Amino acid sequence: MTIFIISDSLKMQELLTGGLKKHLPDGTILRAGRLATAKQMLAGCKPAALVLDVSKTVGFDAAEYIRGLGPRYFVPVIAILAQNVSKSSLIQAGALDVINIHVGEGGNERLLARLATSIRGCTNIVRPKLITPLDTGKVIVIGGSTGSTNALPVVLKGLPADCPPVVCVLHMPEGYTKLYASQLNASLPLTVVEAHSGTYLKRGMVVIAAGGRHLRLFKDKKGYFVNSEPGVKVNGHCPSVDVLFDSAAYAAKSDAIGVILTGMGSDGAKGMLDMRKMGAYNIAESEQSAVVYGMPKAAAENGAANISLSLENIAGHIIMILKSRQ
Repeated sequence: MTIFIISDSLKMQELLTGGLKKHLPDGTILRAGRLATAKQMLAGCKPAALVLDVSKTVGFDAAEYIRGLGPRYFVPVIAILAQNVSKSSLIQAGALDVINIHVGEGGNERLLARLATSIRGCTNIVRPKLITPLDTGKVIVIGGSTGSTNALPVVLKGLPADCPPVVCVLHMPEGYTKLYASQLNASLPLTVVEAHSGTYLKRGMVVIAAGGRHLRLFKDKKGYFVNSEPGVKVNGHCPSVDVLFDSAAYAAKSDAIGVILTGMGSDGAKGMLDMRKMGAYNIAESEQSAVVYGMPKAAAENGAANISLSLENIAGHIIMILKSRQ
């Protein structure tokens, strides 16, 4: 496994290449390069993960750089930022994790430990997936935006391997959703795939909306299936959470559980309200844990959410609701 570190600071290159060795498995190769030559090195290196240090880079558009990496190199990106610099633009651009440097005693060791945990999360392979029949019962639909690429794995890790199918719309650009689904699939016991029209859902399956394509849920005699197609932006987004939630309201009715995670704006609030009117049970992430308390706030204020919960409590509550509705 090769990890590639991009930094214009030689001191940071030395810290990360030297310090990460004791945190990562034996045999891990750590390579480092500067921003100006990084893409040339990437073409021949094909790393398992990329660490992008922009903690001391001035006048550099890190978000645009990350967008340029995704479609061509398909490599998970972990960004390092200066203390107190906002993470949201890099998360929205496609970074799987963003770490702020904390100055002071023990800062370097905290950075290395935190970075190693993130690298392992991007690259670890877990036990084989369950093979299950098509599902005709409960279904979980999840929406989110800024911060949701980090929030969604927290929810999914708390769900059992044979949980009802999960269908997700996150506001992610084209070129990143396939990589994101692949990384989740490698780090979870669930089967995570990018959405394709006509895919029938099974227990233990998670479907991630493709960037630039609306995702809708349908149900026929065989079970639930999805449709993924381009369309005009709804609430400024394609894919739109409202589009998914509206379809779930009619496809699943009271068999649906809706979750709205951190995100800017109000996409999903109207669709979630339609779900509740049709009998669904809905959860909004609370202000306590949301990176941006926009979308969940809108769902809480318009009466769409049955309950607001902190991120770490959502999976457990889903399990409780599933058991109570058996």
